[in-house]
Amino acid sequence: MKLLKAILIRAYLNYLKIAAKIQIAKFKPIIVGIGGASGKTSTASLLYLILSEKFPVLTTRGKNSETGIPLSILGLEVKNYSYFEWIKILILAFFKILFSWKKYKVFIAEMGIDSPNYPKNMSYLLSIVQPKIGIITNIAPEHSVYFESLIRDVSDQGRFEKILDLIGEEELMLLKSIKKDGFSIINIDDKRIKNISERIQSVAITVSKLDPTADYYIESRKTSLSQTVIKFIFKNKEYVLKLKRPLPTHYDYSLVFSIIISHILGIPVDEAIRILERKFNLPAGRVAIFKGIKNSVIIDSSYNSSIETVSDLLELLSEVAGNRRRIAIIGDMREQGLFSKTQHEELAKRLVLNADVAILIGPMLDDFAVPILSNEQFNYYSFPNFSKARARIRSLVKNRDIILVKGSQNTLFLERAVEMLLTDPEDQKFLPRRGKFWDKMRTKTL
Repeated sequence: MKLLKAILIRAYLNYLKIAAKIQIAKFKPIIVGIGGASGKTSTASLLYLILSEKFPVLTTRGKNSETGIPLSILGLEVKNYSYFEWIKILILAFFKILFSWKKYKVFIAEMGIDSPNYPKNMSYLLSIVQPKIGIITNIAPEHSVYFESLIRDVSDQGRFEKILDLIGEEELMLLKSIKKDGFSIINIDDKRIKNISERIQSVAITVSKLDPTADYYIESRKTSLSQTVIKFIFKNKEYVLKLKRPLPTHYDYSLVFSIIISHILGIPVDEAIRILERKFNLPAGRVAIFKGIKNSVIIDSSYNSSIETVSDLLELLSEVAGNRRRIAIIGDMREQGLFSKTQHEELAKRLVLNADVAILIGPMLDDFAVPILSNEQFNYYSFPNFSKARARIRSLVKNRDIILVKGSQNTLFLERAVEMLLTDPEDQKFLPRRGKFWDKMRTKTL
């Protein structure tokens, strides 16, 4: 039975891939491939804001997998993930090939790897689309649990470095695949991306916060609860980008990445900045600001979590809080494998530095973060799941608190914490994971 299921899944994936390749071949859009551990959807969304002012653009909108990419190309969406729904998709894909002739000049493809193995690796995604422009945002231990079996080192540090090397090699296949007439954007602040220039055939464009010789040098940034100001230098000219929203530091890269790709596609840097300043928005669950109960401010970043992003957001919480009390509602970081302990211990240290009180949700935080917080006599509450934390969340909030909500999506769904703290229930429509499917998923979890 398992063998039959595997054969059927492979056949289904091949069908979707072929259908998507036919659809792409009909119009031959310029394909932009965006990979990396984090920041893919934000970079893609920002790029879409700019390019859609000038061209017809198609984007995967966060669907970055072996099914998400072809379904985005075909303009199809899975609503309930039932067997009947997948059969319907099979039929609709055929008719899309025959009757869908809407043209796009650019296709923005988020390319997310979950594993080194078929079909969740970069090789498979590159068999669906062949980007002309590519970027890897960063290399980090996201989904590292699926790479662990390939490493035999005894020392934890040795395993950590080698697993990151493996993840890097898998991600960087994207840039290696781009031909001579294409472009690769290189984040030289990431040591595993920095040296890729020697192994690619495309034109390399470098970005850095640390090296002033980079093609795009991010010179400085300032943020407050009402705005973020980023200054960068390109071809000896300083540019200033002002956005009416607080942003953590990792968004500096996403913003500049989107400007670089737009410039490659013929949009002047000044014009790209003006479009971003006028239209700036992010997908739900990424640094959204809401009014909360008791005159509180909520920073909703509940979509997902990694040590890099949660660290940046805790720094942002501290930076914009002013005289407000800083509450961090934090969930486990999932799929970290052997690094779960070290990553959650590091998170505990960041909490001590940047928050006044924390509500921790999940067993890994209880196992690995709580001992450090207890030793530091930090004010925290730890719960195994959201249901257990619900009453404490509401009772803890005081007048004018500022509240950060951040956690992995797998079974946690901390948008529920935001829902219960909103002043205006209508704001729930701006939270991540809306719709009947996600409502059902939330009811299955505690």
